[in-house]
Amino acid sequence: MTDWDIEHLAGVRAVALDVDGTIAGGDHRVSPRTADAIRSLTSLDVPVILLTGRSRRNTLELAREVGITNLVAACNGAVVFDPVVDENVRVVTMAAADVEVLIDLHRDLDLELTWWTPDDIVVERDGLMRRQLMELNESEVEVASVEGIDPDQVVKMMLYSSPERLDAATAEILARAPHGTRSMDVFFEFVDPDANKWAALSYLLERLGVSADDVLGMGDGGNDVAWLSRIGHPIAMGNARDEVIGVTKHRTGHHAEDGAAEILEVAHDLIAAGRDAPRVR
Repeated sequence: MTDWDIEHLAGVRAVALDVDGTIAGGDHRVSPRTADAIRSLTSLDVPVILLTGRSRRNTLELAREVGITNLVAACNGAVVFDPVVDENVRVVTMAAADVEVLIDLHRDLDLELTWWTPDDIVVERDGLMRRQLMELNESEVEVASVEGIDPDQVVKMMLYSSPERLDAATAEILARAPHGTRSMDVFFEFVDPDANKWAALSYLLERLGVSADDVLGMGDGGNDVAWLSRIGHPIAMGNARDEVIGVTKHRTGHHAEDGAAEILEVAHDLIAAGRDAPRVR
């Protein structure tokens, strides 16, 4: 982590936010304080971009709940959509060969597998993973045979197990599926290399005409490293994984204690003050 000057946030032109472990608290919901902080930025016409591994359906509900009207990214960046008109603008599915590799890892290492389409989350059996996915996404999770996977529809896959088992399996997983990221202690997450959070953010910033240097971003998981390492104002949550802390300039509070709101409130005040300051002629 490097030295960080908080006053630089006055020049922020867009904000990018992970959800779970970042703006969502310990109950997996966005607190009223954090929601208000997001709304305060959108009131200044600062785009607030959700970059989340959550489902499209849940991301749509969240964007509308906190008043975000610009494009957002779900499914770890594989689905970019407009939350106002509820239309996809970019969907990138996984290559069939990558899907097969993950099915093989699921079988060979005895790890649970979930696969996602733009509209659905599917698991092979009922159990702890299914219940956790339903809690995180606040939606139904289907149960179906892995034999029925249609690679043309898959936008994201995840391997699931205990933190200890995933720690032990990490080398084998990354040797066979090098694009995987440890999004949470119990999940390894996979999307097409052209559909990760950085790819989605790059696409969105180009449409907005905003440089990555002028972006404030917060995250906590391994799937946040690629984009946090490329923006001007990267911030790690108090609960962030070590690889996130290593690429960020500042560390805020824990996600369960409104750590994201602390930064968003300061950013709002600095941006607003900068706009109100008299211009030098």
